Amino acid sequence: MQSEETVFKMYIKESCPYCVKARDYVVNQLGASLHTIEVSKDSNLREMIIEDTGQKTVPVVFLGNKFIGGCDDLIKFGQTSEGRIQILHREVDILRAQYNRIHLQIEKLVRSQ
Repeated sequence: MQSEETVFKMYIKESCPYCVKARDYVVNQLGASLHTIEVSKDSNLREMIIEDTGQKTVPVVFLGNKFIGGCDDLIKFGQTSEGRIQILHREVDILRAQYNRIHLQIEKLVRSQ
């Protein structure tokens, strides 16, 4: 799944316990979609993330393009009403985009027949 089609995007290191905790929280507690990007072997990507966010540790969590922070920040965010509302808005935006793509495909099929 591409990150544009997921609620959360998370830069992780597979061996990081905070990354596992954050991933489990998104999937099991929030029930949201997640795109993970392993950064252990890509120092350029890691440096770019630090420059963009100031976050020097993993996980680095985004809701869409909005930087949330690390594991503790994610959990605090997910426990607030405002955070839950933003997650739902992101889910709705993704569903609308998927609906529009499918609708266009159906229109093309109908016109071609």
